[in-house]
Parts: sequence; C-alpha cells; structure tokens
Amino acid sequence: MNFQKVKHYFVYLLYALGVLLLIKISLSDGDFKVFLEASKFVLRSKNPYHTWIFINEGNYAFFFNSPLWATLLIPFSFLPNVITNFIWLLLNVWFLFRIWNLLSNYLDFQNTLAKNQINQLLTLIILMSIRYILYNFEMIQMTIFLLWGSLESLELLKKDKSLYGGALLALIINIKILPIVLLPYLLYRKKMKGMVITLVFSLIYLLIPCFILGWKTNLFFLSEWWSVINPGNQEHLMEVDLGLHSLTALIPSLLTKTQGVLPYPRNIFNFNVVTTTYILNGVRCGLVAFTLFFLGWPPFKPVKSKIYEIREISYLFLIIPLIFPHQQKYAFFLDLPALCYITYFIIVNYNKSSRKVNTNLFYLILTLFILSFILMTLTTDSVIGRNLNLITQHYKTITYGAILLIFILILCSPNNLIKKIEVIKAEIQ
Repeated sequence: MNFQKVKHYFVYLLYALGVLLLIKISLSDGDFKVFLEASKFVLRSKNPYHTWIFINEGNYAFFFNSPLWATLLIPFSFLPNVITNFIWLLLNVWFLFRIWNLLSNYLDFQNTLAKNQINQLLTLIILMSIRYILYNFEMIQMTIFLLWGSLESLELLKKDKSLYGGALLALIINIKILPIVLLPYLLYRKKMKGMVITLVFSLIYLLIPCFILGWKTNLFFLSEWWSVINPGNQEHLMEVDLGLHSLTALIPSLLTKTQGVLPYPRNIFNFNVVTTTYILNGVRCGLVAFTLFFLGWPPFKPVKSKIYEIREISYLFLIIPLIFPHQQKYAFFLDLPALCYITYFIIVNYNKSSRKVNTNLFYLILTLFILSFILMTLTTDSVIGRNLNLITQHYKTITYGAILLIFILILCSPNNLIKKIEVIKAEIQ
C-alpha cells in the first residue's frame, strides 16, 4: 500500500474528527450564549448588565463585555445557537494557526531549528497549553480571539499599517478590556502613531452603538458596563469562587480568612479586609512596575530585536490573568507567548551538550518549568480526577504555576539566546 496515500487518508480522518468535535461542542451551551442573549437584551433596549443570563440548567452568568460587542452580535442572535457556536469555533481554529505563525515570526524557527526540534517545540507548547485551549473551546470563549487580535495588531503596527493595527487593537480592548496593557507598551516603545490611532478608534467604538440604540440608551449601557467591570468593586477585591484564578483570588485567601467552597483553611495570616486590599493592590502594582525589568531603560526607544520583543510581550500577556480580577482558567491561554519563548530558549540552549550553559541554571529552569507544568496543566480533572481537581482549584495552583513562569522568564535571558542562535547559524553555514 502506498504510504503517502495512507498518510493523506489519516490527515483527512483527523480533519473529519475535528469537525465532528466542533459540531459536538456547538450543540452544547457555552459562554458564547451569554453574548448572544445579551445582544437580544440590547436589541430590546433592555439592560444586559447586573442580570443573570441563563446558559443551561443550574448555570447562569453575568455579561461583562461592551455594548459594542453585544450590538455587533445582534444579527447572529437570530440564528440558532448551534450555527453561531460552530462559526465561532471554526474561527478559533484559524486564530490558533495564525497565532502560531505570528509567534514563529518572532523566533524564526525555520532558520534556527531542525525539523525534529520544531516538532519537539510544538509538542512541548501543546502539552503546556492544551488544558487552556480545550477549555476555551469547551466554554466557547474568546481568549484565543483576544490573543490573536493583540498579536495581529502588533504585527500590523510593526509593518507601518497603523490604521489597521490601531483599529484592531482598539476593537479587542473595547470587547474585553484585558489587552489595554498594550497601550502603555506602545507609548514606551515610542509607537505614538499607533497609540493615537488606537485611542481615537477606542472613542469611536464607544459611540458606534448610538446609531442603533440611541444616544441616551448607549450612555446608560456604558455606565452600566463600567459598573460591572470597575476594578474597585468589592467583589473584585476578594474573590472566593472556586473557578476564579488570579491574584485577587489567591492573595486574600492567604492573608485573611475567607469562606471558600471547600472547608479546608488557606490563610496564613488574619489581616483585616482593608489591609489585605492594600497588599493585593501593592502586589498588582509591583507586577506592573516590574515590566520595566523586561523593557529596559531609558523609555521611548525601539526594541533591540524580535527576541527581546517576544520576551517583553510575553510578560505583558503573562500578567494579564494575574492582575485583572474575575479571571477563569481559559484566561491563562494568554500565557502561550511565554510558553513559546521559554520552550524555544530551552531547546536552543540545551539540545546539544556543546551548547549547554551553566548546568545549575539549566536544572533550575527545567525544575521550575516542570513544576509550573504540574501546577497549571496536570491538575486538570481529566488527569487527577474531579475531587483532587477541586482541591487544586481551592488552593489556586494555576495562579502559582503562572507566577513560576515569571521567574523562568527572568532566567531566560534574550542576550544569551541571541548568542546561541548566532552559534547555530554559523554551524549551518
């Protein structure tokens, strides 16, 4: 039998199974139903905020996205949910491939790694992120879209397509506020044109629903939107829900007695709520200020190289699910650029004994990387079972794993990586 034909048939079989899986997920009710139900509210000029929206039996959720997002989805709200879900899931498949291409542009895999090394890299990245990829698909969520939009807008801005890049970045910030961390980054890197265009489009996007909803209704919805996403809200300063993972969920559970879903104690101290809030916000600000370690000094200078740039933006995406409140597991898909950079660093530096750097550094990075993998990925219920998974969520192990990635990112010096890449290219020549 022709091996190539068998290989092609196997690939087609995988495609068919993938489509069947997307159809199966589309038949369920994920978070995209919340967006569609909110658009129905908006169409009737009914407030979609502060209202429990039904997903399925025993499962309700609030709408936290912008009036524009609900307005844009109005045409799709007339379609059966299964069709809209399937379209969105197909788009997410494309977003994943495009994210890989965009990250590949930073690290230049093709010219620095052999084919087997690229396969090793891809395997490690998939293993580290598969939990969050699958969870985004299972929940029919939008984090994959947010990461794609962020990376695509940065790529467009680099290519001097500021109008398109700024418009896209403003759109994803409007839809979900998380990528707003890229605005000060653009300022720091002196991408003034891109930043100004992003700000202008941000204002335009706030006003666009006026043409459909009316001026007063849109202003009311904007004020209601702010009232649910305001980080100063009490519910965003101390989160005790089992499924929430961020500093807002971790630090209060350590510093003060909180009533979690499980009866196991977590607090080390017994500070009052005010002191706990000050410490929490101090740690948040500390992570934001630590961005300067990765950006370097002075400001308003272009980035040194693509290697430095991917490390910088990796840190920015890495801290998003840590510093923002109300983050669930799917938000940690934003760690993908950091995982990509770290695995590339490991493979380039340690694949051949002749290229090994300090042995102690090697074991330290490897140990932290494995520990992060255990905390973030192997704690899923499909590996350790539902009961143990609930315990790991109670103690916020995902958040600890993400914090470990910060330490690994510190150790993975771009200067060291660039030197190793030069050695590899010289050997190839």
